[in-house]
Amino acid sequence: MKFELLEVKEKDKNVIYNLMQLYTYELSFFEDNTTDFELLENGLFKINKYIDLYWKEEERHPYILKCDGKLAGFVLERFNEEGINEIAEFFVLNKYRQHGVGTFMANEMFKKYKGKWEIRTLLKNKRAQDFWRRVIKNASNGIYEEYLIRNNTRYAFYFKN
Repeated sequence: MKFELLEVKEKDKNVIYNLMQLYTYELSFFEDNTTDFELLENGLFKINKYIDLYWKEEERHPYILKCDGKLAGFVLERFNEEGINEIAEFFVLNKYRQHGVGTFMANEMFKKYKGKWEIRTLLKNKRAQDFWRRVIKNASNGIYEEYLIRNNTRYAFYFKN
């Protein structure tokens, strides 16, 4: 399999918006009283109000992932107000999981953006926590921290590369 990570230009932002529907649907499995994945009357999920900022603010970076030329996922990275790189959103289509696609995408982000990192997951999303723990352990040579944040409503990983 050949993987490609491509930055999304504003003219193609609908690709991210469309993938956000699938991503939000999957996240809705982990919904609790600290999340609200609202399904609108038109049958689409309400999308995070910050998505448009990825084409307006210099410190935000939207990417899609292609696998053998086919759309396989996306990642949204931002450099936040505390001076930390953050994976804001990260999604791989089911058919591409377990093929190293997510690991490739994460490692590409770590190569592109150096410094301190924060990666958060929903508290109930143990699969994401296991994935990030494995990937970050390798990317950081085992030097990282993980703990509950936001009044114990999210799980986060911190490291420097």
